Amino acid sequence: MWNTTHKRRLEMNRTIYRKLAKKHGVTTEEIRRDMQSALNAAYENPVRTPETVRAQSTVLRGDEVPTPEEFIRHAVREVRRRTEKD
Repeated sequence: MWNTTHKRRLEMNRTIYRKLAKKHGVTTEEIRRDMQSALNAAYENPVRTPETVRAQSTVLRGDEVPTPEEFIRHAVREVRRRTEKD
């Protein structure tokens, strides 16, 4: 089960990176690097509001700053949760 789920997640991430890279005329590595830079800036910003801190705390991650893959997983879950709620 975990292996199948893990493989699906990896493929989903690769697909997202490829589509974004093609759209913006850059490499998939640049997409991932830029996503990580944006996440670093957001999580390391010293002037975060309480709402921002609360929202960021809901992202399951292995370190202080999530990886792009962790953030994508969170975003997909959140979209599904909100869609099912409506």
